[in-house]
Amino acid sequence: MLSIPAKKFHFEKHLILFLIVFHRIALPLRSVIEHAFIEWVKILIMNSHRKMNKFGFFLLTLILLFTSCRKEKPLIRIGSNLWPGYDFLYLAKEKGFFAEAGVNVQLFDFVSLSDSRRAFERGQVDIIAGTIVEMLIIGNNSSIFPQTFYVADFSNGADVILGRKPISSILDLKGKRVGVEPSSLDLLTINLALKQNQMSIKDITLVPMAQNGMEENYDRSMVDALCTFPPTSVRIMNKGNANILFNSSQIPGYIVDVLISNKKFIDSRTADLAKVIECFDRAVQYTKDHPEEALPVIAEHEQITVKELREAYNGIAVEELNHQNQYLRNNGQLFKATQVALEILKETGVIQKEIDIQDLINPAPVNFSLTTIRKNE
Repeated sequence: MLSIPAKKFHFEKHLILFLIVFHRIALPLRSVIEHAFIEWVKILIMNSHRKMNKFGFFLLTLILLFTSCRKEKPLIRIGSNLWPGYDFLYLAKEKGFFAEAGVNVQLFDFVSLSDSRRAFERGQVDIIAGTIVEMLIIGNNSSIFPQTFYVADFSNGADVILGRKPISSILDLKGKRVGVEPSSLDLLTINLALKQNQMSIKDITLVPMAQNGMEENYDRSMVDALCTFPPTSVRIMNKGNANILFNSSQIPGYIVDVLISNKKFIDSRTADLAKVIECFDRAVQYTKDHPEEALPVIAEHEQITVKELREAYNGIAVEELNHQNQYLRNNGQLFKATQVALEILKETGVIQKEIDIQDLINPAPVNFSLTTIRKNE
């Protein structure tokens, strides 16, 4: 094979290598096209018998310099666990809504609410999709100033307490073992269910376990009942050995799923967070308008069937952007639900600090978004 002497390609080779290194330091490659292009350049350098013409070399130089100097959008890291109400974030990412809005979002999946909360407390994510319980525990446990800026949904039947047959009511749980995820929404659910039946937490034995281990523990008869939600509840019910003893439709408006960040981040990134919630709302509307396209994507992420997902959504009241102010306002439903949750968490010893609930609610991103939308109408 005929080869060109190394000296003839020496200058071009080293300059291209320098540009690639500079490019990677200035801006990590993110698009598939850019990645493929750089790989082609590497091949070209390694096979030095291929000689670029002057125009090709000049074009390559311009492209590398241009992409190196391009400003990267500040990253927003969002963590969540499996729950159909959170999956509109995932759908927005899959459909390219975040990219179209010009906001750089990275999603992280966690196996439980507690895991996502701990990641937020450690600063590994900027936002978590969680419940008002996680927000209160963050405020109690850390120096972070947590705030919710968006109501994703109200659980209206999806959160359940399941009992092993023949257990058929909450009253039947007296003296029984009930599986709960510690320091999580489960404490609110079980306490409210017991109170409705003139019982207390002293009447049962709480068995702490991670949400992703509940199905296995139930199958092994480690507990008589458990607090859970889709997709875990769907899989357990499909096995035919459980009764629904209680569901969140019996306490409407008190199991709330929200987007949580810290005050500093919300104040400094209000415009970007407005775009995040607009994309979330767009994904909600897309699911309503195109269920045949959206639901299979979400079902695959939840690891359940589309039919099971539809059933799960029957127990979730997903909220839209234009309804947010009624929940985020002073003494709105979010305030009332958080107040009840705070009282229960204090009773159970999970919360020790004095917490001002109104300080935990920040409507700035919603207000920014709605103002911008009105201006553009």
